Amino acid sequence: MYIFEALSYFGNLFSISVLFCLFLGVLIGLVIGAIPGLSPPMAIALLIPVSFNFPPTEALILMVSCYAAGMYGGSFSAILIRAPGTSASAATAIEGYELTKQGKAIQAIRISTFASVLGGLISGLVLLLLAPPLAEVALLFGPAEYFLMAVLGLTAIASISFGHIFKGLIAGFFGIFLSTVGIDLYSGIPRFSFGSATLSSGIGIMPAIVGLFAFAQGLELSLSKAEDTIGGNSKLSWNIWPKFEEIKKVKNSLFRGWGCGLVLGIIPAAGGSIAQWIAYAWEIQKSKLGDKFGKGEIKGLAATEGSNNGSTGTSLIPMFTLGIPGGISAAVILGALVIHGLQPGLSLFKNNPQVVYTVMWGFLAANILMGFIAAIMARGMAHLTIMPKGLLAPLIIIFSIVGTYVNTNNIADVWIMMGFGVLGYLMTKYNFSTGAALLGLILGPIAENGLRDLMVVSRGDPILYTLQRPLSVSLILLTCIIVFYSSKQFNWENKNKKIIKK
Repeated sequence: MYIFEALSYFGNLFSISVLFCLFLGVLIGLVIGAIPGLSPPMAIALLIPVSFNFPPTEALILMVSCYAAGMYGGSFSAILIRAPGTSASAATAIEGYELTKQGKAIQAIRISTFASVLGGLISGLVLLLLAPPLAEVALLFGPAEYFLMAVLGLTAIASISFGHIFKGLIAGFFGIFLSTVGIDLYSGIPRFSFGSATLSSGIGIMPAIVGLFAFAQGLELSLSKAEDTIGGNSKLSWNIWPKFEEIKKVKNSLFRGWGCGLVLGIIPAAGGSIAQWIAYAWEIQKSKLGDKFGKGEIKGLAATEGSNNGSTGTSLIPMFTLGIPGGISAAVILGALVIHGLQPGLSLFKNNPQVVYTVMWGFLAANILMGFIAAIMARGMAHLTIMPKGLLAPLIIIFSIVGTYVNTNNIADVWIMMGFGVLGYLMTKYNFSTGAALLGLILGPIAENGLRDLMVVSRGDPILYTLQRPLSVSLILLTCIIVFYSSKQFNWENKNKKIIKK
């Protein structure tokens, strides 16, 4: 039923104004997403005043196309210089940059593009065909489910520690501790702010990401020989479309990544930032002898890139149907929706079907267009890998500082970012997982708020309340299964090290 109504509005996509907004949104998203410190939510927010000059359909297409392309754009800098442009591309930096150091930057971009474009298309089709029914899934998540989902995400720490499990746990708990800094929203009491107005508002995720990955990478390159390059290649291939053999090798990884993205995208406050880590941890647990996770494994890259763009379409489902944004970008788009006089909810499909279905078609078209524009950008950006480190290092540091300041307009966040940069450099040097620290920082507030709300709604008996909810029990069982397989991972790592030595 939905598909026949949606098909009747497919022709609206080919008007000049819609195509212009589509192209403009994709281009802005790719550029902004690739710059460390700048983010899709910021780009979408800046586009809201511009959107006043367009009708609601064109305005929303401009923003959803920027959202889709911005999510993918962060992978460029993550792969090429280990400086993730968005929070959803942090896990991409682990395997992607290792491939770049091996001279396989174009191969990494090929797989990233394929996984992101197909992931966006699949999530867009789910958005188009199943939006109203799937919106009810978001309503099943209460405080218990949010807390257990955060615990489930934290189990990924064991997988992304790469044999240094104790150091990984230390980094993860340190990230959780940092997430508690600031004024407690429940009691209004400052925690670990030491009288600082800056710390009272908490530590932002974006300064942490830019510092732990981008600024730390700039420091590491600064200590290298100035004439050396990252990839070591003097020539770059024009072939940025994946080969059949490459797709065949990562096909299962792609499906797992897309699955994680589709499911977690529907859940408010989850999205690509969490989906990437769960997909990456899942991929490590499914790995075979001879796989080189943490050293440039293409399967890990396929899973993370498939998951973050796989969440983009489904994160818009609760926004359109319930008025509940699935993430920060969706929240900004929701604000634009209301500003343009549209009321989210099932009435939106009844009263303004021409707007909502045209926007959904526009989202699908944006993912296709994103692939073609990325094909043109890829080879030019890959020249970063043959740029001397003596020139690349200061550029990364400058972009990290400027990007952080532009994102928040707060010089204090720049100092916080630089502090995280020094910390990230030392953590990498001594084998502490920066990914585990970031995961703790992201999931800490979700776990804390979920637990506190659970204590309220359960009236002091959270265990009984949780066990009475089928979805909560399912999450508990899934967490136990992941912990069990994580324990087997150490046997895999020991055997894998022996194979590599041979």
